Amino acid sequence: MTLDWHEHPEASSEYLDAVVKYADIDDGRLGDEFADVADAASDLILQWPDSPPPYMGRRRDPVVRSWHLGKFPYRLIYVVRVGEIFVLAYAHESREPGYWTDRLNR
Repeated sequence: MTLDWHEHPEASSEYLDAVVKYADIDDGRLGDEFADVADAASDLILQWPDSPPPYMGRRRDPVVRSWHLGKFPYRLIYVVRVGEIFVLAYAHESREPGYWTDRLNR
């Protein structure tokens, strides 16, 4: 079964902000690398959506999962819904854990 990929608008903004932030560091190379890592993570999530354990032990419905984005201090936070992956956040690890939980209801 092929799953669709959808992102909460605030998650999309977080992604773009991170790409721009890293691109400003070294003429775009690090921004491109962040985008490549995020794209690779999305491909792996689409192939094995249930492979990461529940986020911080959160096992109630919906089960929230996260994927660490390599050398970058970000986690891609998502839920698996019927026929789709829904991205809640591209969460920087220095932000308060769970700041995105209100996005579950939208």
